[in-house]
Amino acid sequence: MKKKYLIITFILLIPQLVFASPDAAISISASSINKGDSVTATVTLKDTASWNITIVGSGAASCSTKEADVTSDAKSTTKRFDLACKSVDVGTINFTVTGDITSDTSETKDISLTKSVTVVNEKSSDNTLKELKVDNAIVSGFSSSKTSYTLSDNPGTSINISATPNDSKASVAGTGDKTLKYGKNTFNIDVTAENGSKKTYTIIVNKPDSRSKNNYLKTLSATQGDINFNKETTNYTIKVEHSINEITINATPEDSKATVSGTGKKTLKDYNNEFKVVVKAENESTKTYVINVTRKDASGSYGKLSADNSVKSINITGYEFKFNKDTKKYNLLVDEDVNELEFKVVTNDKKATVSIENNTNLKPGLNEVKVIATSENGNPNEYLFDVYKIGEVCNCEETSPEPVVCPELPTQEESNNEKNKEWQFIAIVEFVLLMILGILFIFVCIRKRKQA
Repeated sequence: MKKKYLIITFILLIPQLVFASPDAAISISASSINKGDSVTATVTLKDTASWNITIVGSGAASCSTKEADVTSDAKSTTKRFDLACKSVDVGTINFTVTGDITSDTSETKDISLTKSVTVVNEKSSDNTLKELKVDNAIVSGFSSSKTSYTLSDNPGTSINISATPNDSKASVAGTGDKTLKYGKNTFNIDVTAENGSKKTYTIIVNKPDSRSKNNYLKTLSATQGDINFNKETTNYTIKVEHSINEITINATPEDSKATVSGTGKKTLKDYNNEFKVVVKAENESTKTYVINVTRKDASGSYGKLSADNSVKSINITGYEFKFNKDTKKYNLLVDEDVNELEFKVVTNDKKATVSIENNTNLKPGLNEVKVIATSENGNPNEYLFDVYKIGEVCNCEETSPEPVVCPELPTQEESNNEKNKEWQFIAIVEFVLLMILGILFIFVCIRKRKQA
């Protein structure tokens, strides 16, 4: 019985004693290359103790030939051979492997392998333009190496852009009819070379905006309550009795080309009611006037009115300065052609109202412009802007009998710098005095020790 088991076990182990057969394979580093580039063929021999093979590269290439040998210990191994070829023409490179290989068990296998590589002309990298035209006229100063052009102002509604690449294999995108909007118009013309590289040419066209920018109101009124209207003041508060349950807001623009929205009949609830009147100028810029209507409740109370008159930010279009809610006075220099400033004031409480005084028809010299934020309960918060109109001869003082050239006032930043310099000087003096006192103290201590 034991003999029978041993026979079965031996039979089961026979497959494990079968030796691997020798084999060969070929691979290439690329299936297609540009003319002038190189490609490598790799031949791998597996489970081989000796070999007699030849690797040949022929066709559109200049290659070397490699012949094989045997292992030093006559045992099977894995061998790898690389053959590099440089393409010399458009066409095909053929790699051929022939011969035979033998394992260390004397099993021999004949080898015949082939691989091919396509050689093509290198794709063009030319992504430049030969010609660039706007409305059939060559762009002034055009050069294939220059990529950005700013054209003269154009009041028209559209332009036509055409472009021709230096290389016929390149493609161009971004040409054709282009609509002009008011202001700066930027158009990109993309040139893509045959090999995919891209270059972008830019045309900038400014369309002058002759439309009116006047977005002020001429009149603003309500059927209940009084509005002390000033076109510069954009926030108003009206208080009404509980018996008033609706109000009609009327407004007319200062410029007939402007449009007004937000007027008409409004229903009121108790306490706070906010209504916005928006003026859109011909050039589509807007200004918003806010009317806060406070209505009493049935018991005759307005509710708790806010005392918050704090200002979050003040900005002046075209001018930069650092606003600080605790700084109540600012200096500002303006050119001689500035007649008024465009203030943008944001309060922390939307129920607070903002008014601006002395901001129209700025005269040469000093103008004291006030920005006043008034809380819902009527408390004002004022900021003073000393606006100095330079560039003209003017009377700097009313008492001056003769016109003189007004001196330039320092800007807010310059004033702050001067203050900083003063503090720096004081700090240095204090430091020096402390050093002297320290030295004297040390000197006195040393003398007392010596005397002791």
